[in-house]
Amino acid sequence: MALLLVATSCASRKKTVVPTPPQSFEWLTANMSIQAEGNGMEFNDLSGQLRMRNDSLVWLNVTATMGVEVLRAKVSNDSVWLINRLEKTYLAEPLDTVSAQLGMPLSLPLLQTLLLDNNQGLPPVENQTVQLKTFLMGGLSAKIRYNNVRINEKTTFPLKIKDQMERMRLRIK
Repeated sequence: MALLLVATSCASRKKTVVPTPPQSFEWLTANMSIQAEGNGMEFNDLSGQLRMRNDSLVWLNVTATMGVEVLRAKVSNDSVWLINRLEKTYLAEPLDTVSAQLGMPLSLPLLQTLLLDNNQGLPPVENQTVQLKTFLMGGLSAKIRYNNVRINEKTTFPLKIKDQMERMRLRIK
């Protein structure tokens, strides 16, 4: 009986937990907390939402304090649509034209690699922080913290970016 007591009292009762490896994704939706600086400006209280279809589309919405939209962008394999509400400007150009204007190679896979902080196409994990490097962003650096990450849930895009651009075009000119 003493031998039985000694043998069972030394046994570990902890279960081994094997972490699940990150999975590849087709659809990704995540909320973001963003700190950005560049061109003499600093933003510490930005938030946003990232919606992405792997190798097909990136949709980004950035808001400032009290839910005021600052930026909305949609990037596909061949085009860039961007509404900058701070400067009241918009951009709708082929991706290679934007790349030539920036003087750096720009592609959808590169953008997805920067936003995901990996080149394996793996989604971010909950509370992961990604640092966008200044030398890649032309003077802009940003720190993005992901939360509420949802994988492979088909998503909708709230307002069509082209409709917003048409309304903005009427106001600007």
